[in-house]
Amino acid sequence: MDIKTSKIKRINFLKIPIDSVDEDSCFSHCAKLLDKGDQNYQITFLTMKGLFRARRNMMYYKTLYESSLVLPTARGIIRGAHFLKKDTLTRYNTFDFVINLLSFAEKNNFSVYLLGGKKMDLEKAELNVRTSFPGLKIIGRYSGFFDERMEKDILLAIKKSAPALLLVGKGMKGKEYWLFRNRSNLAPGISLWVDNCFEIFSGSEKYVPENIFKAGMESLSGASKKPWRFFTIFRYLYFNFLLLIYKIFKL
Repeated sequence: MDIKTSKIKRINFLKIPIDSVDEDSCFSHCAKLLDKGDQNYQITFLTMKGLFRARRNMMYYKTLYESSLVLPTARGIIRGAHFLKKDTLTRYNTFDFVINLLSFAEKNNFSVYLLGGKKMDLEKAELNVRTSFPGLKIIGRYSGFFDERMEKDILLAIKKSAPALLLVGKGMKGKEYWLFRNRSNLAPGISLWVDNCFEIFSGSEKYVPENIFKAGMESLSGASKKPWRFFTIFRYLYFNFLLLIYKIFKL
């Protein structure tokens, strides 16, 4: 984990590390990390599910702790930090962040490697990204869900191509932890797991409307097709219980 700048504050929220940083300062920090060129730096997006995962899974907690940036995506985390008077956090939309990151890469002539997703989705995603960012240097791609025996060759190919930015999507066992586990096998630069961004780029999945995201209802989007998502309400009830405990006992 690198030393943070004065505009980035790492807080401890329910015993989980999270960074308080606005988007402009975030990209300025990314530029500094890329300018260092000394190692691979990981950016991790923290969801509500990820928050609870980190509380019970030491390896995932270590992934967050060692990440150069831990950016919250859940409205509940933002409100919870405010309730505990921890700090004012900036909430990030993963897809919007990736869009801005690609624009940042295009303007600064940084190279990008796309890894993950189904082959057809990734091919369509690359085509649409190239159309949207004609000056972007996409120096390689490889779909996810590959045989584990191929992992070493894929990592070697990525390391040889030495992308400034490595965007990793679905089909990687462990998701964010896959990046953390393989950080020593990656070239210096920035890596991040981007959830379903390749599928959104390809059109196989829909972008969550801004009003739904701002309302913090993205986890219930499409719940009519995936009714089990309604059970996330129990996670939020437990989350509110934890907030009260931490507030009362000033933990």
